[in-house]
Order: sequence, then structure tokens, then C-alpha cells
Amino acid sequence: MNRKLLLVSLISIGGWYTCYAQDPSVGGFVVNPSSIATGANGTVSADFGNGSSADIPQANNGTYIINLPPNIGVVSTSVQPNAPTSTTANLVTTVSPYDPVNGQIIRVISSAGPVPGNANYTITINVLGVQPTGGTPAPININASSTPALGSNVTGNDIATSSITVTGPLPVALVSFTARAQQNHTVDLAWTTSLETNNKSFLVERSKDLSGFEVVGEVSEVAPMSNALKNYHLVDQTPYSGTSYYRLTQTDLSGKATIYPVVSVVLRDESYGVYPNPVVRDGRFSLRLDEPETATLGFFGADGRALPLQKTGVQSGNLLLKTTANLSAGVYVLTVQERGQTRQHRIVVE
Repeated sequence: MNRKLLLVSLISIGGWYTCYAQDPSVGGFVVNPSSIATGANGTVSADFGNGSSADIPQANNGTYIINLPPNIGVVSTSVQPNAPTSTTANLVTTVSPYDPVNGQIIRVISSAGPVPGNANYTITINVLGVQPTGGTPAPININASSTPALGSNVTGNDIATSSITVTGPLPVALVSFTARAQQNHTVDLAWTTSLETNNKSFLVERSKDLSGFEVVGEVSEVAPMSNALKNYHLVDQTPYSGTSYYRLTQTDLSGKATIYPVVSVVLRDESYGVYPNPVVRDGRFSLRLDEPETATLGFFGADGRALPLQKTGVQSGNLLLKTTANLSAGVYVLTVQERGQTRQHRIVVE
């Protein structure tokens, strides 16, 4: 009888250990970078899992909660298993809507399966700087628990904390600003932004020598707050002849101005062209263009075959050219690539 009681007692003790020797746990944070500007991107990652060799049953819902401050917003999340763990199919991740006062809460719950013994996961959160933190970094924390609670949980590894600094604001993220000469002697000005915070207006100015600028136009129909691509457009109807320099200035609602790098464009009083045209059979002619030293040229017969072409000099802004091919009478094509544009000239050889 005593031997039976001893056996029952040992089985009971072993069963208690199997049921309750589980430990929802968290590791430390990695915040990269530790300081981001408003509108800039960063990542927050943390390790979590099971600090015991015994599984956390699905019925106990191992729960890992990350509290993020309102200074950052969640762009996306991902959970990766680390050895010896091989899957995240047991986990369900939810992200609360952004709250400008309380921030966001991310929950990872093992509601689709148990958390294996010694499981180890990493959650990576892509974030966007939203509100400057001022003089004090904003706190971030993660805590581990289960529902219903596990009797043998080690409370010393249930919580981890960190912080992030958000500077700013960065009023506008400029993707591009271009100036392109048009055939009607105007200049097309275009720019694209990927972020606008407290934006009031854009001002476009031009200059002949970079020493003084005059206003071309102002765009005030802007999005004060935007994190999507936005395209803007303005036409300079009365540009300078020759080289013009354009600059873009952004002003925010507080009156602070940001000046972006200058772009340039060339308008010619005389049109681009080949002289003489028709070309005599010795193959010598000149080409009027903007960048005679750096332009890329191609010379082709009517059948599309490339023909040899030599640059022999520059005279009064015109590029002197000669082809060494034995040209027969007919039509040829000269291609010119400069300033990101390609032109074609039809050349007649007599």
C-alpha cells in the first residue's frame, strides 16, 4: 500500500512540473537608429519566447505586448524564428491603430499553437518618426505573460525597456527637382516630394549667375501633412537665354524656409542644327549644341548601320565633325545625347 502511495505521489509531482514549468520571457531591444527625424524611418526589434524547456500550452495563450510611444508610428511588422525554433505559425500578431496621445500597442499571442520549449523569436518593427520627443527620449517596453497565468513563470525576465529620440520636424522630403528646356522657349519645372509636414508653400526662383535670384512663381496649393508621393509643376514663360539657374524654397507653417540645391538649364537663341545641310561628300559639317565637349553622338545610314564619326574641334560653340566613311548620296541620321535628352537630325548628303 505504501509503495502504491509513493508511486502516485511521484506521478503527481512529475505531472505538476510538466504542466507548470513554462516561462514566457523577453530579451532586450535594438533601436536603430536611436535617434530619427520626423518623417524618417527606423527599426525597433526585440527578442521574446519561452525561457523554459517545457512547452507553453496553446490554452495558456503566451502573450507578448509591446508599447510604443506616440512619437513613432508603425509602418510594418515581422516575426522571425531563431534556432532552435523553426516556425511562427503558432503566433498571431495584431497592431492597434495609431493614437496621437497613447501611441500604439503590438500584441503577439500564441493563440494558434503552443510556444515550444526554449523557443526564441525576434519581432522587427519598421517605424516612422511622427512627433519630436523634445528633451526626453520616449520609452518603449515589452512584457511577457500568459492567460491563464502559469504558476512557475519567472518574473525576472518578463519586462524589457528601451527608448527612442525623435528630432524634427523635417518639413519636406524632396525626391527630385528638375528644369527642362522646351521647344517653345519655356522651361518646365517639376518636383516630387515623399513627405510633407506643416508645409505652407514652395517658391521657385531663377538666376543668370547665382548671385541674385528673381521670382518665377509660387505654389501654395500644398498638402500640410502628407506621407505619399506628390508631384508639382510650374512653367517659366520668360526664361533667360543661355544658362539659367533655378532654386526651390519650401516654407513651413511657422515661417521657416528650406532652400534646396540649384538646378540649371540652357536655352539657345538659335536652334540646334547641322550646317551645312545638305552636306558635301567630304563628310565635313558642324553641329550646334549645348555641350560640345561631352555630348555623345551617333551617325547612321538609312539602313541603320553605324558609321564612323570624328570630333575635329569646337568653334564658337559649334562642334566640328567629320566622317571617314565613303558617303554616297542619300539621307543619314545623326543622334545627339546631352543633358539627359536625345535628339535626332536628318542629314542629306549630295
